[in-house]
Amino acid sequence: MTRHPANPLPPIVAAVHELVETRVLPIASALEQADSYPHDLVAEMRALGLFGALVPRQYGGLGLDVTTYATVIEELCRGWMSLAGVINSHTMAALIVLHHGTEEQRARLLPRFASGEARGGLCLTEPHAGSDVQAIRTVARRDGDRYLISGSKMFVTNGREGNTFALLALTDPKASPPHKGMSCFIVEKGAAGLQVVKSIAKLGYKGVDTAELLFENFPCPARNLVGGIEGRGFKHVMSGLETGRINIAARAVGVAQAALNDAARAAAGLGEPPPTLADMATRVEAARLVTYWAAAMKDRGERCDLEAGIAKLYASEAAQDVAAAAMRLEGPAGQLASGLVERLYRDTPLMIIGEGTNEIQRTIICKNLLDRYGERPGALTSRERLDAERKQMVLAVRQLVDKEIIPLAHEGESSGHEPMPLMRKLAELGLLGALIPATHGGLDLDLATYSMIIEELARGWMLPAALAAAHTAAGHVLARFGPGELRERWLPPMTRGEQWGGLVLTGAVAARPADGAWILDGAAPLVDNAGRAELLIVLARGDDDEPAAFVVERGARGLALSEPRHTLGGHGLAPCDVTLDAVRAVGGMDAATELRSLTRLGLAATAVGVAQAAFEVALRYSQQRSAFGKPICQHQAIQLKLADMAARVTASRALTDRAAERLGADPADDAGAIMARLDAAETAYMVSLEAMRIHGGYGYTKEFPVERYYRDAARLLTAPPDAEGDRRELARRWSAGAGR
Repeated sequence: MTRHPANPLPPIVAAVHELVETRVLPIASALEQADSYPHDLVAEMRALGLFGALVPRQYGGLGLDVTTYATVIEELCRGWMSLAGVINSHTMAALIVLHHGTEEQRARLLPRFASGEARGGLCLTEPHAGSDVQAIRTVARRDGDRYLISGSKMFVTNGREGNTFALLALTDPKASPPHKGMSCFIVEKGAAGLQVVKSIAKLGYKGVDTAELLFENFPCPARNLVGGIEGRGFKHVMSGLETGRINIAARAVGVAQAALNDAARAAAGLGEPPPTLADMATRVEAARLVTYWAAAMKDRGERCDLEAGIAKLYASEAAQDVAAAAMRLEGPAGQLASGLVERLYRDTPLMIIGEGTNEIQRTIICKNLLDRYGERPGALTSRERLDAERKQMVLAVRQLVDKEIIPLAHEGESSGHEPMPLMRKLAELGLLGALIPATHGGLDLDLATYSMIIEELARGWMLPAALAAAHTAAGHVLARFGPGELRERWLPPMTRGEQWGGLVLTGAVAARPADGAWILDGAAPLVDNAGRAELLIVLARGDDDEPAAFVVERGARGLALSEPRHTLGGHGLAPCDVTLDAVRAVGGMDAATELRSLTRLGLAATAVGVAQAAFEVALRYSQQRSAFGKPICQHQAIQLKLADMAARVTASRALTDRAAERLGADPADDAGAIMARLDAAETAYMVSLEAMRIHGGYGYTKEFPVERYYRDAARLLTAPPDAEGDRRELARRWSAGAGR
C-alpha cells in the first residue's frame, strides 16, 4: 500500500498485514498449487474478527467502514486472493441481513455471521443466468411455515465449506417484470434436499471452494425470508452490489500490487529497469485511488453505483494488464509454477468477470452517466465536498469557462486570437497569483485547489490553462527561492498580469559563476510564451552537474529568441527557440525538483481538463446523433467506449488530486506528480481519439472541437519535463524499492 508515514495503518489492517507477511506468503503457493482449502489461515482470520468486518459492534462484529474493509481485502489479496473470497461472499450475505432483515433476523443471524459460526456465501448465479439475474429459475414454494426451494446454483463461493447462504429465488414465477416475484432467503445446511453437486475446477482462485449446489424441495423456515415480505429479494441483492464491486476493486488492487512488487524484484537484477515498470506502478496507484474514492462515497452514505462500477472496471482491467506486464518483464521464468506471477496471471481474469462482467459493467456505467448527467457539462466533476471558499473559487472559474472561454476557443484557434485580453480576466480573478503569497498580492492557494482551477480552464481551452500554469510555476519558484529584491520587484506585477513569466526546462544550458553573478550558455527548443515573457526561470547545470534555477530578464545581453514556431497543438502558446550566449543571470536556486514537480502537476491538471472536455462532447453528441433509428448512445459499441473514457478520466483526476496532496505535504515528494503527468497525458490522447471515433467524420472537421483536443493531446504528451525521462526515473525508483 502507498501510505504516508504520518498516516499509519489502522490496527486491524496492521494485523492483517502481519498475517500476510508471516503466515500467508510463506505457504500460499503450496496451498494454491494443491488446491487445498486453507483451514488454518481461515481460523486465524476468524480469530482476527474478519468474518464480522462490516457487522456492527452491537451484533459482535468489528463495525469497520467500507474504506478500512477494502484495505483489509487489498492486503489479503496481496498475499493470496483466495483468502478474500472466503470472507467476501460471507460478508455480502451478512450485509443483506443487516440492511434488509427484520430485527429478529439481525439479532439471530448477525452474531453467528460475525463470529464465523455461520460461514456464508451467495446463491445467485445459475447455469443459464449470470449477469442477467432476472433470468433465474430457482423457485421457492410456500408450504405452511416453510418454503420448499428447488433449483440449481452455480459458482457458489464457500459452497462446500460454508453453511449459511443468501439465496435468490422466485416466489411468484408469473410476476412481470420477473424481479417483482423474487425473494431472498437465508438458507442453512442441515436438512435434506441440498446437495453439493461438485466443486468447480478453475483456472485460478484455487484453495477456496467454488461449488454447484442443487436444491430439491429443500425446506427453509419462513422466518428466514429476508425482511419477512416476498417480492423484494432482487432489490436486496442489488443493493449489495456497490460494496461488492468495491470489494472486487480492492481485490484487484492487492493482486496488482503483488505483481508490481514481483516485477520490481525481477527488474532489480537488470542493468536498467524497463520503463514499463513505471507504467505498472502508475496503473496500480490509480486503481487504488479510484477504489478508495468509491469506498469513501459509500462510507458517507452517498449514491455511488456509478462510482463503484467505475472502480471495479478500472481496477480489474489494471490488475489484468499489470499481471500480464509482469509476466512479460520476467520472461520465460514468469511461467514457472514455482513462481508468483503465473498465479497472479491466472487469478486476474476472475475480477474482470466477478460481480458482473466488465462488458456488462460498461453498459451499466454508460446508462448511469446518461441518466445522471444527460447533456449537462461537469460529468464526474462534483465539487460539492469542497469548503465554501474553495468551492466558490472553482465554480467562479467554471462560470468564466462556460460563458467566455469556450465560446472564444474555436474563434481563437482559427484566427490566431491574441490570448492576453483573456489572461487579464484571469488576473482580475486573482488566478495568476494563485500560488503567490498574500503579502505580494497573491491568493496563496493550496495545490489541490490550484490543480482544480487549471483543470477547469483546460476544459474550456488548453491555451489559458497552459499559460497560467507556466506563469504560476514561475511566480511560485520566485516567491519560494528568489532573492528579496526580485520578489518585491516582480511578484506584484506578475500577480496582476502586468508582467509574464516563462519556463526553460529543456535543452543544454550550462551555468558558471562570475563576479557575484551567474553566466548562462546554451540553448533550449520550443519554450512556450517566451516572446511575451518578461522573466524566464531557466534550469541550468553547474560544474557539479546538478540542476539549479536561474532568473533571466527580457532584454538581457546574449539572450536571443527565434520567431514563434508553429506546432500541431497548443496554438497560441507561441513557442520560441531560446539561445543564451554568456547571459548574466541571478539565482543558483535549489528549486529544480520543486519546479519540475509543479510543472508536472500543471500538465496533469491540463491534460485532465482536455480529456474531460473531450469526454463531455462525446457524451453529449452520442445523445444527439442517431444511427439505425436510435441515438448512438444506445448502441453497445458506443456505450463501451464512453464507460472506458469515464474510467480513464476519473483515474487521471484521482492521480492528479493525490499528486497535489503529496506535494502540498512535502514539495520533494515528486513521485505522485510524475505518475499523474504520465497517466493524464495518455488519457487526454486516448479520450480525445475515442471522442473522434464517436463523432465519426464530424470529429475530423474544424467545425467540432474534437480535432483540437486531439491536437492538444500531442502537446501534452511531449511537453517538458521529458516524459520518457520521467518513466525511466520512476522505474529506477521502483526497482530500487524507493517508489514503494
